[in-house]
Amino acid sequence: MTNFFTALDLIGLILLCFYTLQMSLAALLPRPRRCPAPQPGLRFTFLIPALNEAQVIEATVRNLRQVAPDGRVAVIDDGSDDATGVLVSALAASDPGVLLLRRTFPEARQGKGRALNWAVRKLLHVLREEGADLSHEVFVVIDADGRIGPELLTEARQVMGDPAVMGAQARVRIRQSTTRLHARNLIGRMLEQQQDVEFFITRHLQVLRTHWHTAALCGNGQFMRASYVEGQFARGVDPWPDVLLEDFGSGLEIRLARPTYRLAFLEHPVTQQGLPNLRRFTRQRARWTQGTLQCLPYLRRLWTTPVPLLARLDFTYFILGPWLNLLIVLTLLTQPLRWATGTQGLLLDPTVSLTLSVLNLALQLNWLIRYQLENRLPPGRLLFTALSLPVYGFALFLSLPLAFKNYLTGRRTWDKSARHAEPEESVGGPRVRAAPSGD
Repeated sequence: MTNFFTALDLIGLILLCFYTLQMSLAALLPRPRRCPAPQPGLRFTFLIPALNEAQVIEATVRNLRQVAPDGRVAVIDDGSDDATGVLVSALAASDPGVLLLRRTFPEARQGKGRALNWAVRKLLHVLREEGADLSHEVFVVIDADGRIGPELLTEARQVMGDPAVMGAQARVRIRQSTTRLHARNLIGRMLEQQQDVEFFITRHLQVLRTHWHTAALCGNGQFMRASYVEGQFARGVDPWPDVLLEDFGSGLEIRLARPTYRLAFLEHPVTQQGLPNLRRFTRQRARWTQGTLQCLPYLRRLWTTPVPLLARLDFTYFILGPWLNLLIVLTLLTQPLRWATGTQGLLLDPTVSLTLSVLNLALQLNWLIRYQLENRLPPGRLLFTALSLPVYGFALFLSLPLAFKNYLTGRRTWDKSARHAEPEESVGGPRVRAAPSGD
């Protein structure tokens, strides 16, 4: 038993070292220089997968039509039983730049990836009939509650001026609720705050990934060249794989399609609602983790396809993430058993243990300070953000066993995120500050 605990602790220590290295590099490495000439002729077609999105869909469509009047907005109604289709039909009747694509049963509600593949097949046919140059057409996936500014499209034209870039991901920010804080919504508001902190850290990790062109595609704010999409269909490969994490899988497909294809990261954000509800947040993160578990078969292709080594290692570390987290959880859960049986695992020198604890605390403080500097939080809000971290960690802890349960039992239900109506003044843009590109 002692040998088992020792091996478990040793693995946990190695994983902690990997995590520390990754976070340190994300905090310290500057963004690589890039100055490709903008591609002004790019035209954007926005794809909005929508299932019962009546509370937010109108504002999202209007936002996209405002920032890209020369583009097209295609709403993919995936079998809604609320007023989503009616609202979009009314918008389409008065605006030729709005298109409603309806999926009906039994094809409807089979997952976001299937809905996107179905929709882009139809849109590629429309683009061919219009005589469009697909190398100048870009599909942009936006969630039904997503909002963007024109600066994001300007940046996308510059980044995709590099012909090797097949996909790009915008930074994601969380719009904070404006309702009054009270005891009943305290946990939800803490989770909402931590989701923005999480995406803040993700932004730095994405910058790190730009060094080897593996920025993860995250669904909301996902850009993809139409010419690449057409090429994938011609090869018999769906651009969005049939997994719950279809966005990350779509980025993997890009890098596996051709070694020269690249993924990029965009600094200007797409904003979205948070999930201010513990149960819904836990289910969402369980779905994300289960989707990562479903990507496990990609490991064989990653290591048998001519993909650059650093890209292979980065993708591999991400795909194995849930299994590595499970080992760390087992290390914690076995502590009562060790106490009951009087057995020990890996014994570290007190100085080493103290050093590791201080280093971990320093990493957490680093992100909190950086988040404070970017958002200029008042002292009360900063304290609230710090105190909400344990709540966020507890929610993630709850989501892990649920994800493995769903994965091992074969449950593949697409649990969509719930939306809520927002004040009218928030329709046009975010209530968050974008990070300066030089950070």
